[in-house]
Parts: sequence; structure tokens; C-alpha cells
Amino acid sequence: MSLTINLIPNSIGWCQSQNLPLDHWAYSFLERLETRGLYISEDYDTRPYSREAIADIILQINENLQKDPALLSGVEQELFEQLKGEFHEELNQSGNNVDIIEEEKEPHIYSWRDEEIVVHFDGLLSHQSKLETKEDVDPTIPTSSSSWGLRFRTKLKNSLAIFAEARSFILSDADSLANTVFNPSLGLPVTRKALVDVTVSDNATGYAVFRLPWLDIEAGRDLVEWGPGLRGSLILSRNSNFYDLFKFTFRYKKFKFEHIHGFLNADSTKYVAGHRLEIRPFENFQFALNETVVYGNRSVEFLYVNPFVPIIISERHLGDQDNNMISFDASLFLYEFNAQIYAEILFDDFSFAKDIFSSFGNKWGVLFGGYWVNPFGLKDTEFRFELMRIQPFVYSHKRRINTYSNYNNAMGHWLGPDADDWYFEVARQFHKNIRIGVFWEQRRRGQNDITQGTRPEDGRIHFLDGPVERNRIFGFVARWQVHRDIFFNLTYNFIQTENLRREVGLDQNNHRVFLNVSVDY
Repeated sequence: MSLTINLIPNSIGWCQSQNLPLDHWAYSFLERLETRGLYISEDYDTRPYSREAIADIILQINENLQKDPALLSGVEQELFEQLKGEFHEELNQSGNNVDIIEEEKEPHIYSWRDEEIVVHFDGLLSHQSKLETKEDVDPTIPTSSSSWGLRFRTKLKNSLAIFAEARSFILSDADSLANTVFNPSLGLPVTRKALVDVTVSDNATGYAVFRLPWLDIEAGRDLVEWGPGLRGSLILSRNSNFYDLFKFTFRYKKFKFEHIHGFLNADSTKYVAGHRLEIRPFENFQFALNETVVYGNRSVEFLYVNPFVPIIISERHLGDQDNNMISFDASLFLYEFNAQIYAEILFDDFSFAKDIFSSFGNKWGVLFGGYWVNPFGLKDTEFRFELMRIQPFVYSHKRRINTYSNYNNAMGHWLGPDADDWYFEVARQFHKNIRIGVFWEQRRRGQNDITQGTRPEDGRIHFLDGPVERNRIFGFVARWQVHRDIFFNLTYNFIQTENLRREVGLDQNNHRVFLNVSVDY
């Protein structure tokens, strides 16, 4: 098998495009093809990808398929045709000759264009229902959730791209707050409708982006995810709700540098700043260094806005009073085995002079995972595992405003501090429209959470101290694309719980089913 891989794709050149939402199906399919060595992404492990970057990826894959059409299975080829249709506009702008099936082109509820502007509107609908044998297991998960919304995408004179999306939600049988006491440090704004026993909420994102050959500039409300983890990243993840930000991304050959400064939602002024430097010294290996800081109760610090000054130095010059994080992540691709292994390690505070496991001066988290495509020669199948451990007091801070959160959600991994998680999954794409997976997970949580940042009197920490909640989850998930961009998802969990909510002796077994329908048209 001979593959042609360009470390820095340049087929499309200077044009504008929006980012692809993080929940889009294309990410999982592209990771599969990347692991098989069909392309190298210029965005490495920084998400979201721009639509332009994905079009460049498609051109790389298409070039390899022209040399060897047998590289993809029949199911993969059908998914690739849908992927090309999803990005047909960006591919047409590249000037490359790419065959696209007319029926696979991205559908829109309304489109309008002339020589200087392109506008798309998409309608968004979804409904999720939850069924379970035990009540009050997790009151934060509603019995049912319905949403509707609108997405807007436009390009102006091929020099500016704008994206906006707004959704409204109706949740039933869920804990909530009243608007009269809304505090963004406690979560999203919601309204309780007592007469019909539902909660109403909403959410929105919107930004403008300007792209040059080496530099991207984005301003607006968006999400940033740094790191290789499938189910979450330690330093910045999608677990955080949207926040207003400025983002600068610079690329040159095997290097990529990204800087953000964001405005978080809390009961006072609160901000996040961060740098990420990614390097790909070899075709099959990439690594990154990240640093972030959360600070608040004052105006913007321009030392943190400066993308060229290390944050760890900036924090010391500003009094060493903020919540600084550093992380390293790396991915190794084993193309001959259709596999990759990846890892991330996060340091909240760290000192080699102190005990790595029990000193309050050492707070860290680690993620290790692997992904194997077509294991043992089984086509259209994949195996994945992820192992996680996060020490107590990670993400927290002695000053509450500096807690590593936005809208009361951790900006890092959803698992939170004082916890570990083992996850294993086998999945198969039986058809372009049908994917089924089975998984096993064990999750343990101790008594420390993200809101507890006070140093213990003895200066020592104890992982999983006190009563420990343990969950073992067996389950399967099925996804059916009923029609183009209309998905039906079924998830079943059998949950074995010891010490529910860390109450000693409160053990139970629970069967939980989620039914979800989503439309993006």
C-alpha cells in the first residue's frame, strides 16, 4: 500500500469557512481514516476543524484513492461519498476535480447566493426520552428533552465567514432554577413552568472568522477543545458551555500555535486565556504543550492577552494569584496496524520535591487511550479504550472566582477531580446508515469536587478518600441515519452502583434507555 501524505495541505489556499460543530458525525469517520494513514490533518488534535481544513483532508484521501480504490471498504466508500457531498462547496472552491454525487450534497432549508455572498439556513430539531427502572438516580438528566433551532452560515466576498446557531429547549422532570434567582455561576438560565411541570432554556453560539494562508482570526461565541481524548480532554473540552472569545491560530509547516482569550460566565468578571503549541516532527507522531489560566474579579489583564508571553510567567508577574494549568499530550500512529495510542497529562500544581500522590502541592490528571481500526482484519469494526485518573483538588482554587469552570461546568474533563474511569468499546459500521457498538465502563468518585479548593490542614491529599461511589456500566448504542441528516439513536445502560451519591450501603442496579431523534436540514 502506497500513500501520499502532505504535512501541510495547500490545495484550497486563501478562502474563508466556518468551523464544523463538535458533535458532527464527520469527526469520528475522519479519525478512522486518519488512523489508517489516509491523510494528515493540519489541525492535529485541536478542534473544531474548519470546513476548509476538512476539504483539504478530503483532497488528500481522494488522491490516495485514485492510486488504490481498494483502500476503503464498501461501507467506508459510501460514507466518504456523503462526506464529499457535505463539503461540496469548499471542494469546488479548491479548483480540484472531485466527483460528487448530487444526492449526497449537504441539504439546507434555504440557500441564497450571488457573486459576492453565500447564505445557508438550516432547521434543527431533536427529542430525547429517558426510561429507567430506578427513580432519582440522577435528577440532572431530564425524563424528556425537546429542542428546536436555526443555524445560519454565510460567506461575504470570500473574505469573511460568519456562523450563528440558536436553540430553545423544553425539559421535563428536571431540577432547575427560577429566572428570578438566576446566577450564571450556577448554570444556564432556565425558567420553571410549574403549571405544566417543564423547564424552558436556550443556548446560542455565533462568531466571525477571517482566514489568511498562515493565520486564522476568530471572534465571537464558540468552544475550543485541545487534546486527543475521544470522551473528553483534560485542559479544554466541550464540557464547558459556549463562551465569548478571541482566537488566533498560526500554522507553519510542521508547527501550529493557537492562542485564546475568553470571557466566562460567573457572578463576577471571569476570564480564561490559553496557548497551545503543536508539533509534528514525524508523519506518525505529534505532540503538544498547553497552558491556560482562569482569573477574575478584575478587568482584563493584557499580559494574558499577549500571545507571545508564557502564561506561567505572566501569572507570577501578576502576583501568582490565578488558576494556571499546564498539560502535555501526544499521539502515535501505528499505520501498519491501523492503530493509534495517545496520552495527555495535566498539571494543576506540581513539584518534584513533594510526594507525587499525596502532597497538596502536586495536583494532576492523566489520560491514556488507544484506537484500533479493523482489529484482527474485521472490516468496518473498531476497538477503543480510555483510562482516566484525576487527583483531588484539580480544577479548584482557593479563590472561588478562579474555579476552572464556566456556567458551573468544568472547562476540563467532565469526570472532575478525585475520580477515575476505565472505558472499553467495540463498534461496527454495518451500513452507511447503521452503526452499533457495545461498551463497558467503570467509574469511581471520591468526596472531593471542583468547588472544594481549600488546602487541607496537614497539606496532604487522599485519592478516593471516604465513601466512594462506584459505577459499572454495561451497554450498547445504535445509530441509524433514517434519511440524510436525520438520525435515530438508541442507548441502553445496565448500571451497577455501589454507594450511590457516596451513601454507604446504598447499592442498586438500574436499567436506563435513551431514545433520541435529531434533524439537521
